[in-house]
Amino acid sequence: EGFLIITDRIKDLIITSGGKNIAPQKIETVYAKDHFIEQFITIGDQRKFISALVVPNFEPLETYAQESGIAYRTRDELVENPKIKALYQERIDACSTELAPYEQVKAFVLLAAPFTQETGELTPTQKVKRKNIAEKYAAQIEAMYPQD
Repeated sequence: EGFLIITDRIKDLIITSGGKNIAPQKIETVYAKDHFIEQFITIGDQRKFISALVVPNFEPLETYAQESGIAYRTRDELVENPKIKALYQERIDACSTELAPYEQVKAFVLLAAPFTQETGELTPTQKVKRKNIAEKYAAQIEAMYPQD
């Protein structure tokens, strides 16, 4: 009552097409707690729902794939495997219980390479360059919103 609480950087704030203001770092922190997730970037500004670009933690994922008999030659093949996608859907659904319905991720894409400073996706202080990521992964993002 009467207190101002700052939860995120204003320029990172997501405003959905339904008018909900969402702080992406809160959502990303919830999902990034999962040991199968290395990096998690939320998308959803002017969209109907929240989606995400997910970089797996490849050490436990590759162990899981080997133990589960999932054959792959490259990380690209691994992240496209339907069994791996199903694993991540289960893990994302489990994490979603900590969030309000409008904050929950409804679609995601697994990426085979991490976001780095060298590729222009992170600042020197490891902050996410959302605009650069949105431009680089525009095709994958649009594919998550077929009816928009």
